[in-house]
Amino acid sequence: MIGKKFSDNHIKVYQYHLRDRLKEVFDFEDVYEEWSAMRDEYGLSIYCPRLDIAVGPFATHERLGHIYDGMLRNPVIESFLRKLVEYNKVNLERYQDGFVLPSEYEEILFTNYNARCFISIEIEHMVSRKHLIGGAVNASALGRFGIIMPWSDEKLKAFVKLIRYFRYLNYADKNTFNTSNLLIVTKEQMDNAIVEILNQKNQNEFQ
Repeated sequence: MIGKKFSDNHIKVYQYHLRDRLKEVFDFEDVYEEWSAMRDEYGLSIYCPRLDIAVGPFATHERLGHIYDGMLRNPVIESFLRKLVEYNKVNLERYQDGFVLPSEYEEILFTNYNARCFISIEIEHMVSRKHLIGGAVNASALGRFGIIMPWSDEKLKAFVKLIRYFRYLNYADKNTFNTSNLLIVTKEQMDNAIVEILNQKNQNEFQ
């Protein structure tokens, strides 16, 4: 089991915790919870759910693809993202038969070049499978790297099936959504990746 079910309050506490830990990883304050990607687009009447966690900088007034490219050349950031990509592979391979080939790190780099933020994270707990689709699309559409975090084995399996569904639609030449930049990462895996990166940063500082 990934863990016991958490109340909404516990989810909120973890959300703040994750926000603060990511600030340590990226060494800046541009990390927010409940971030509204379209808050400056009042005249367009666009509905866009808030992201549970968003890592900037934020492309709300101009494209920042070149800025994100520079961030991806940072060894610490690259190492962190590669860890998440490997965890995504583990999760996809755990619950499926090889129909979906997990995205490699290099494949993801330019999948969503005109992203609204650098990393978008959706934490999914007690929601319906239809809501899971919305969370997955939101994370993938808004971030250069999109991350969905299931809080139970049930939700993890549901996300794997959802990715299979999107890939099947593409395979069958149906209208679909490209989720190549979307990573499935559990709370434990995210926490482990952050601890490893922060330990790595501390070791480098003392060398």
